[in-house]
Amino acid sequence: AALFLSGAALSAQTPEEIVQKMIAEMDRGDTEGFSMDFNMKIPIVGTVYSHNMVLGDKMKTQLTGKDKSSTSWSDATTKWTYDSRTGEITIENKTSSGSDNSDTKAFDNIADGYRLTLKKETADAWYIVCKKLRSNKNKDDARKMELTVSKATYLPICLRAKASLFTFSIENYVLGVSEESVTFDPAAYPGATIIDKR
Repeated sequence: AALFLSGAALSAQTPEEIVQKMIAEMDRGDTEGFSMDFNMKIPIVGTVYSHNMVLGDKMKTQLTGKDKSSTSWSDATTKWTYDSRTGEITIENKTSSGSDNSDTKAFDNIADGYRLTLKKETADAWYIVCKKLRSNKNKDDARKMELTVSKATYLPICLRAKASLFTFSIENYVLGVSEESVTFDPAAYPGATIIDKR
């Protein structure tokens, strides 16, 4: 009976309550760090894949595109980029424009800027359609997004959206990142050519 009641409580939640709990769980990423995949499909260019790990002001990004792959690390002041084709590591001052974890900004206005509708649910996840409200004046927000939230963790499984010229998805969001995994280690690239632009 207890199992039945707990299951009924889960299914009785509104999309707004689910999203609020998801955001609360994602907030743990500020202290624990998080990793996720960000995929963007752009006309002519094709699909660009990136795996991102963030811990505080440190970030590691593995980027794969049509004809290029690179790995970059950054902290509060510096950015290191390794180009696997050329074997070069470029070091430069980190620019202040834009946020390193701006890929997660798509989640920022879901609670307030969208009308949420539960499309379906399974034993493992909720599937929520997010339609932009007229009151949401943020031009960067997509008009419609599809959000899948895990029932086990309340973390997002996938967020898909289409902007004016491209489509994107955020997948495999996981809490917990170690300091070593987001810190550039020159010893790992002994034969690389260093280009210091600072």
